[in-house]
Amino acid sequence: MFEYGDRRVKYPKVFGLIAAVSAATTPAIAADVWNDTGAVYIDPMLQCSILDSKRISKDDFGFQGGFGYNFAPNFALEVDYGGGGFKVRGFGSSSGPSEQLRAASLDVLYKFFPNSLIRPFVLAGGGELQDAIAGNLENNHSWIAEAGVGVLTGIGSQSGSTRLQLRTEAKYRREFIQNVALIPNNPGDVVFGVGLQLSFGNPTRPAPVIAAPPPPPEPAPVPREVPAEAPPPEPCHAPAGFQVDANCRIIEQTVVVRAIDFEFNSTQLTAPARHTLDEVAAALLTQPELKVEVQGHTDSIGTDAYNLGLSQRRAAAVKEYLIAKGLNASALTAQGYGKAKPIASNSTAEGRAQNRRVAFEVTNGFAHVIVLKEGASDASTQAAKHGEPPSTSKP
Repeated sequence: MFEYGDRRVKYPKVFGLIAAVSAATTPAIAADVWNDTGAVYIDPMLQCSILDSKRISKDDFGFQGGFGYNFAPNFALEVDYGGGGFKVRGFGSSSGPSEQLRAASLDVLYKFFPNSLIRPFVLAGGGELQDAIAGNLENNHSWIAEAGVGVLTGIGSQSGSTRLQLRTEAKYRREFIQNVALIPNNPGDVVFGVGLQLSFGNPTRPAPVIAAPPPPPEPAPVPREVPAEAPPPEPCHAPAGFQVDANCRIIEQTVVVRAIDFEFNSTQLTAPARHTLDEVAAALLTQPELKVEVQGHTDSIGTDAYNLGLSQRRAAAVKEYLIAKGLNASALTAQGYGKAKPIASNSTAEGRAQNRRVAFEVTNGFAHVIVLKEGASDASTQAAKHGEPPSTSKP
């Protein structure tokens, strides 16, 4: 019993035929199943159409034939053509008028379980319907849309170049037509189908399951070698006052770099200046990663150009002295600033001696090193007073 609209219709023959074909093919189902990607197929089918209750025609059997292409493991595209003649209700004899329906459609199928013997699918598509009652089929053409469900059941081997499947389906078809005599507006029909699907073309083999290689055998135990006794560490000769770790490397500490003063109009290093530079060199040698700018300065006596050159020569002299003490030349740069950066008054001999100096600026920093810049020692400043003319003064 099937209910559609306001009708209750019996179709034992249709469902009996589907059950009989399924039972007959079940013993022939093979276990070797591959998916149909790349294969083409044809699908002749017998149909039973349950027409819209508003139509004036009776339900009846029809036919369908199709051609399709499996373009992916789960997807197929097919073109179908089918239809039938449906007697108009109210006429007792077989010679009465009939409604001729001819449908051409393009459908897309989505197949579940493409590597299985039984493959349920859904379909959707659209096309054109020729609908005429006791007249020329060319009179009425309309668009249709359809959607449905179905099942493909393998018959025999599904891994050869030619494969046979039982196809059963049910779909709903809507005809978009209006204001045509004897045809209701936009009728919808249900179409059941059963038939065979014959595929051509070698199917796609399932991907081989590659077993994981066995783990490599455990390597033979290697006799443990008694390590040679490590040589005693080199004695650590860290500068006095510096903290070192177990490898005799300087750890967090304060590095003091002290400026030096020069005699008037001179680039010669005094004895106190050399003593101070020896201390600076010892401190910087413990931290070879530091980059240092050697900065030369003058007092205010003389022209700007002359003082700038004198300050550059003083910075260069100190750089060469430090290189001679073992510092890397690439870590030192010499730069003269002339009289532009005094640190004391140029009106006294004491102030001018302090301004005739070379100072140090660390241009890169490290977390474990704290650099303290200090002025020249008193001995260096006193030595720098020598050589200045007594009458020289600068307000």
